[in-house]
Amino acid sequence: MAEMEKTYEEALLRGMGDELRLLSKQEIPDYLETPLYHGGLLNKRNMHLHSVNLCIGEVRAAEMQGALIFVHSAVVEICDGDLPVVRTEHGSITAYSVLLAGNAYHKLARNKLSGMLFPASLGNCATVKLSADVAKAINPHDVAVYDSRFVLDYYRMTADNRLMFGGGTNYSGRDSKDLSAELRPAIERTFPRLKGVDIEFEWTGMAGIVVNRIPQLGKVSPNVFYCQGYSGHGLATSHIMGEIMSKAIIGQLTEFDLFAGMKHIRIPMNEWLGNQAMALGMTYYRMMEHFR
Repeated sequence: MAEMEKTYEEALLRGMGDELRLLSKQEIPDYLETPLYHGGLLNKRNMHLHSVNLCIGEVRAAEMQGALIFVHSAVVEICDGDLPVVRTEHGSITAYSVLLAGNAYHKLARNKLSGMLFPASLGNCATVKLSADVAKAINPHDVAVYDSRFVLDYYRMTADNRLMFGGGTNYSGRDSKDLSAELRPAIERTFPRLKGVDIEFEWTGMAGIVVNRIPQLGKVSPNVFYCQGYSGHGLATSHIMGEIMSKAIIGQLTEFDLFAGMKHIRIPMNEWLGNQAMALGMTYYRMMEHFR
């Protein structure tokens, strides 16, 4: 709570007093039916949204502006030269500029980028549809929630009254074998009313984790840029970085140079060993949070 109070004080200094409210432990039951929290920070400025619908809408907007989007066309190599050549399994494209924006999902330019970014599997699930009464009881104001632990849980209600619950980040670089079994204890601990609730959907995705949590921007070669490392905050951060990268590609480099000049920790080992080091570090933080 002391850390949360400092965050609230900083927000007040930045003129956000009308948008944030610090909640005491006694006020939490008005917002969530849970025994877990010692308090909270209610943020009326932020939003929660349907991320796939956002992606689909942005694809349509890009196509309306003349962008061409090709799926199932994995790039296998980028050849440097006066103009970079992007090679796929079935063809090649000569480009004026190339942006590597695959985050944890590509293995290109490893001589430059290896040891900087590590994939972590983020798990999410959705329960069966809950009754309107149960949904209203556990989350009466339909707030989206994330906790303040280093390895956190996060959740919200869907439009059809399911609890969508994420957490249990796997830093080994592999997907979880039984995600429902991993997340169910956290759901039941958060909302005892839901003990034994059926989980109907589960899925995972790879996030690109950076040791210092600062997004990585830079150049592999004069005309090949990279942008990566949102550390689980990609929905918001990638849009900010996208704007910076679009400016950089047309020569407006002020913000790009600021981020490109950041010092990043490179772990001098292969990706598997790097992931094990990250997993060990996360275990340490979990233990610290358990005993504090």
